[in-house]
Amino acid sequence: MAEHIKNNNPKGLVCPFCSLHCDDIVVSTNNEKFTLINTNNVKCSTRIESFNINKRSLFVPRIKNIETTISSALNKTKKEIIKNNEILVLNHGTDMSGIRSILNFASNHNAIIDHVNSKFLHQNIGVVQRTGYMATSLMEVKNRADLIVIFGNDILDKTPRLLDKIFLSSNSLWTKNSKKEIILVGEFSSRTVAKIKKKCSVINIKIKLDLIPEFIKTIDSCKTNKDLKISNNTIIKVNKIVKKAKYMVATWSASDFTKTSNAEIIISSIAKFIVEINNYRRAACLPISGNLGDATSSQVLTWTTGFPSCLKYLNGSFGHDKNSFNGLELIKNKNIELVIHINSLSMNKLELDSKLTNIVIGHPNSKFSSIPDIFIPIGIPGIDHRGIMFRTDNVVSVHLKKIRDIKLPTLKYIFDGLI
Repeated sequence: MAEHIKNNNPKGLVCPFCSLHCDDIVVSTNNEKFTLINTNNVKCSTRIESFNINKRSLFVPRIKNIETTISSALNKTKKEIIKNNEILVLNHGTDMSGIRSILNFASNHNAIIDHVNSKFLHQNIGVVQRTGYMATSLMEVKNRADLIVIFGNDILDKTPRLLDKIFLSSNSLWTKNSKKEIILVGEFSSRTVAKIKKKCSVINIKIKLDLIPEFIKTIDSCKTNKDLKISNNTIIKVNKIVKKAKYMVATWSASDFTKTSNAEIIISSIAKFIVEINNYRRAACLPISGNLGDATSSQVLTWTTGFPSCLKYLNGSFGHDKNSFNGLELIKNKNIELVIHINSLSMNKLELDSKLTNIVIGHPNSKFSSIPDIFIPIGIPGIDHRGIMFRTDNVVSVHLKKIRDIKLPTLKYIFDGLI
């Protein structure tokens, strides 16, 4: 069982649960429970505190939902690995050490590696491969951007402190909030618009996300487009704002474009617009990665193997094929028999196909759509053990701390035991 923390002294938390990895969070600890004490952001508090230990937390390994020992669970997992020629390791979020351990395991068992959000990564990388785009960092945006165009509907919900910490930070070095302009392109709540309006000028262009390329063409040419249903006055106003901006930043999260007809066309149109603006003044892109260690996974896999996702170890090296080694498609089409789900970070329910053999190596609050064949609990990086993760802009690797001691092993420890 968990070991009690015997004080409630404030502790610094480097948050692993969104791609900003904020390092200014303080929690109070009382026995096994930690509570945020220095932020009023309800979404951050809810997400972080949901990883507190509760009556449903799983501290003991299980085989077919029957409690067992770690050694028995590892031995059973080894037998399943031997039985199956093709193994998929599907990453739902872990730290740098975890990714390294997955690579080491895969190289010993000729396994496939993929991240659950890899399709969103490929949408951004596809643009880089074809045409490229000019990117920036969070600190550049915080200190220099005077115009921020936010594309998408949910980006501010997925990264709750993006406004207060980056876009409208109270300690920006050179650009005051009162001098900034924010353009929201998509369906944003009136509450969000009102919050921004207290600090700077804001316009919400409410259009379907599929129409983003047409919106960009219209703003660039300053010509009315009937399909957009935007007034001519608004088009002229946005055009003037774009032209007078000294440092424009366009930001998006690829997962916001899931239900559009062609996400890559949308991202390409934004990237091309930014490149064209750089002929006259400074502008940059700031794609925001997902909250399941997406940036960490792609960074470590890329500089270790040369490929960001959809990998398989074969004939002495890793190869890449975004179709053949697409984890979710392999599961959907039943082209795999054994799936090892890695879940150090996700609060979402893991979707398991009960017709396949499912092994989950996850944190104690992991949830499943069906009971896995084997479950092995591990600690959470940044909560139960130290680690390293990459920030969304891929500029900084952040060192995670440890704030409690519940005596659960790391992912590395488990994979070392499977080799």
